[in-house]
Formats: sequence, structure tokens, C-alpha cells
Amino acid sequence: MPELVVDPTRIRQFGDPSGTEFCLVTNTSLLESVRVVNTDGYLGHRVIVFTGGNTDFERIMREDVPEQAHVLVMSPDCFFESPPQDVLGPRRKLLGMACNSTPTDHATLEHFLRCVETTDPDAQEAFSDRFFELAERGDLLEYRDERFGTVARLRLWERELVWNQQAGRVDWGEQQIVPGGEISVLPIDIREFGEHLRLPLDGEIVIGGFPILHSGTPSFARRDQKRIHSELWPLHNHPVTATVEDGEITHLAATDLGGQRVIEMLEALFLVDSRYRLVWEIGHAVNTTHELLAGNHAMNEVFGAENGCLHWGIGLTPFTQYHLDIIAPGTVVTNGNGEVLLGTPDREVTVVPSQTPVGLAS
Repeated sequence: MPELVVDPTRIRQFGDPSGTEFCLVTNTSLLESVRVVNTDGYLGHRVIVFTGGNTDFERIMREDVPEQAHVLVMSPDCFFESPPQDVLGPRRKLLGMACNSTPTDHATLEHFLRCVETTDPDAQEAFSDRFFELAERGDLLEYRDERFGTVARLRLWERELVWNQQAGRVDWGEQQIVPGGEISVLPIDIREFGEHLRLPLDGEIVIGGFPILHSGTPSFARRDQKRIHSELWPLHNHPVTATVEDGEITHLAATDLGGQRVIEMLEALFLVDSRYRLVWEIGHAVNTTHELLAGNHAMNEVFGAENGCLHWGIGLTPFTQYHLDIIAPGTVVTNGNGEVLLGTPDREVTVVPSQTPVGLAS
């Protein structure tokens, strides 16, 4: 197996390493292949084994990680949950690679580690500042796809919305999922779920692009995840439109014959668990250096194309068995004044992933 090289000096979200140790938290299966390099400027570095479970990670943070540290978590074999603030501590910065909710092999880790290195946190900060500045000029956001004449409107001030920014630099006592680069909006805190809650979203949206099917913590079979994802994969060539009323999908329509297969899969999910009808999250990805990798990969979520890229989020683990994100490069986001916050209007956006998917869930 080729080496997996981790160079903390290339991870710009961390910032100045002075007076700090670098800690890589990873799984036993990677110990023989991972190598930490270029730690000049750090006091030292440690590779720490994580075997799973919140209590084990909390023990690691309390016993194995120095009080001042830059921590990178790379855990494809074990589910990792962000620690609470009292466990993280005031003098640590933590970055976690989202690599357990979808199958993640060595080559996939290598690809997304390079994406972490190319992430420009300062550019993301500037993008985010402009996004919120334009959003606050009106009382709604419009989500348009000119290819199919669809438009949906999110009413910003009708009810309380929760915005979560996973983009830019990480300060002491903060943590971020990497590769970074997302501004998401939900009807409640990102760790909670309430089926009575709704995003105030109405109109038509295009569900088309690249699906990501995240698994939850309950027992499940990877083969089922792979099968469901394969039924949804045609979305990149065969989009479907969805009518949304107060945040709930009430109708699906195929834009061509190839989309009917996708509709059947989505309707099956709706039948098993009606909560999948909720557009639970709207994700605005702002990582414009990110290279999309074909297949079912959680870390594709922050793909920002040239001018930002939208994704729709359906379901929320661990409350539902799966969380489905659909990257939708054709959707443009504007405020009520017609100013573009995200996306590329008046031009067809063609996205070619960096490899042909193997098994669609590599």
C-alpha cells in the first residue's frame, strides 16, 4: 500500500504552529501507511490510535492530546462525532475528515487530503462575508435553475433559521469538518431534528447533479447503501424537479425518461420514512479549489465549482438511517434584488469528476 503523507504545514486552516504539537488521530488499519512530514515549527507530533466510540475519543482528548495542539482526525473505520466544547478545550484546533459515513479507501483519502491542502481559508472567509452581506439586503433568497425554468424562495425572516459556517480559518477552541467550505441553513441546530419543523421554502427545485448518501450510526449493510446510491447516481445526467411546499417535497417529476428510475428510488425512501420528504438542509458550498471525485464520497459535499455550488440535504443521521445530499451545479442563488450570491448564471455548468466511479461507492 502506498504511503499516505500528512503535511500539517500545508493545512492552512490551522495557522501558526508556534508553541503547538500536531496530533494525527487515525485508525489501526492506517498505521503502516500513514507518515507525518514537515513538522518544523511545531513542538513535535503524535500519531494516536482511535478505535471508535465517543468515550474513547473523549479519553484521547483528555489523556493523549496536549493542552495546546492542532488535531487532524482521519478515521475511515470508526464513526467520529465532534467533541463538546469542554472536551475540545480552549487551546486546541480540531479538523475532522468526513470519511466514515461513506466508504473511504486509501486512494480516496489521498485525493481528499490533497483537497484539504489546496483549500484557501482566506478566500472562503471573503466568499462567506460577501454571501451574508448580500443575503441581508433582502428578506428572501431565490434558488433558480434556468435550464428547467424552476424557482424556489426561502423566506429569511419568517421564522428562526440556524446558519452554520464550516469555512475559513479555525481559531483556538474551534473545530471544522474538512475539506472545509460550506454555509448551511437548517430549521434547528445541526445536531438536532424535529419533523414538525420546516425550512420556509416554497416553489420548484431541481434535484440533479451528484448524490452523496451518508449512512447513520444504526446497524446497516454497506451493500444496501451502495445499491441505493447506484439508483440515485443517474441524477447527474437525468435531473428531476421537485415541488416544495413549506419545506416539504409534495411532488416529483422527471425531466426525461432516465429520471423515472431516480423518482422510484426517492419515492421508496419517502414510503419507508416520510421525513425524507423534508428539505432539511440547504448547503451553499464555497470551496472553489475542491476537485470532485466520482462516486459516493461525503467529502464531495463542499464542492464549490467556480463561483460556489448548491446542494440540497434530505434526512438527517442519526435520526434517519441516511442523509442524502444532492450537489446541484445548475442552481443559482440570488437575493430579492437579483444579486448573485452563489452559482454561475447565464452559462451551462459542466462538471466532470476526476475519475470514473467504480461500483459507485468506492
